[in-house]
Amino acid sequence: NDIAKILNEVPDVKVKIVGHTDADGADAANLDLSKRRAASVKNELVKTFNVKGDRLVTDGMGEGQPVAPNDTPSNKALNRRVEFIKQ
Repeated sequence: NDIAKILNEVPDVKVKIVGHTDADGADAANLDLSKRRAASVKNELVKTFNVKGDRLVTDGMGEGQPVAPNDTPSNKALNRRVEFIKQ
């Protein structure tokens, strides 16, 4: 909701949506999951919040950029995320 509100208030800004995963599972599967995660967020912003899709690009980083060690369930949850980068 907050991101959609900002995007709709500032219609000229373009954003890259980047998905991330924890380290559980195979690298290739995590890369695919992270790309699908970012695409899902884009689709929701477009469908539910009427953000123009041409302002949003997506990518996935898999498990390659953790923000916490992948050693506990709570740390793994921190690594399963989506980031928004102003373009």
